[in-house]
Amino acid sequence: MDAYFCALKNEIGMTGRMYGRKVDSVFFGGGTPSFPPACYITETMDALRCAFDIEEDAEITLEANPCSLDARSLKEYRQAGINRLSIGMQAAQDRLLAVLGRQHTREQFECAYNLARDAGFSNINIDAIYALPGQESGEWGETLRFILKKEPEHISAYALKIEPETPLFHAVSAGAAVPADEDMDLAMYHMAQEILAERGFVNYEISNFAKEGFECMHNLKYWNVHDYLGLGAAAHSCMDQMRFSNTEDVEEYISDMQEGRLRYASSVLVPEKERKMEYIMLKLRLKKGFSFFDYKNRFDEDFREAFSREMEKVVSLGLAKTDGRGLYPTRRGFDLQNQLVSLLVCNL
Repeated sequence: MDAYFCALKNEIGMTGRMYGRKVDSVFFGGGTPSFPPACYITETMDALRCAFDIEEDAEITLEANPCSLDARSLKEYRQAGINRLSIGMQAAQDRLLAVLGRQHTREQFECAYNLARDAGFSNINIDAIYALPGQESGEWGETLRFILKKEPEHISAYALKIEPETPLFHAVSAGAAVPADEDMDLAMYHMAQEILAERGFVNYEISNFAKEGFECMHNLKYWNVHDYLGLGAAAHSCMDQMRFSNTEDVEEYISDMQEGRLRYASSVLVPEKERKMEYIMLKLRLKKGFSFFDYKNRFDEDFREAFSREMEKVVSLGLAKTDGRGLYPTRRGFDLQNQLVSLLVCNL
């Protein structure tokens, strides 16, 4: 672990000399960054501050597993400058947590959450997953109400995606677990929209809900198609229309960084056609959609002229709406986002 974090600090130093930009968000994710001792996060934050111009009010998020949070580590995170936590609760029923292969229980989540509040965290996201094998509609409602009692500032609600070669994948393949059908998936999504809206949460992105002023600044970078820099093994970046990634081989990553080599496993200049598709896809994940002015600034073409027939089609199907200044997904467009995007980019 020492060798990895030493390599990470070396990469931070090298990239800091390459990109002299202000930083307004930092996100520790991509696994369970709360698993290593908190001192490693403190040292990484120190390295980031030395290498980059991090704004005083930057949003600095740490993803955490309830099992790996305790009073001491939470205090150290706060002292290091972490000001936002994203805690993976996933479900309020222990039997469903077991289905997911999670190590924590509902009680452990509740304990971790309370400790985080006691430590002074005033911006917390809770992750939840619906459409689980064997999950009943009432259980999803119970999970949502349990989360609301904790009064978080932000809630992420995702439909289960069964990844290949995971224990759950094998259970489904063997018929030992039955995934939810599309109707149940959609009904649970609508339930989340309705219950959370009643409590003042805005569904600002397809799967994300926030109290006013607590939208995730870091994830908005992705959805608004801004540059981002990833650091660490297997990290991906997109800077100045160049997409690149680090090696997934941890030993190779450590060796490269020890020797001062910024050697990327892949790098490609993103073609304009792909950038347009990505812009439309990511922007239409947001409730506010995109403005035609912003599109023209990026691509030097009028969206209304370039996509007139496509735009007329999605509006007529109730997937999007326009006020002449921009294009915005409707609730139906959120439900059928793949169809919305496909219809818009079919002639690109």
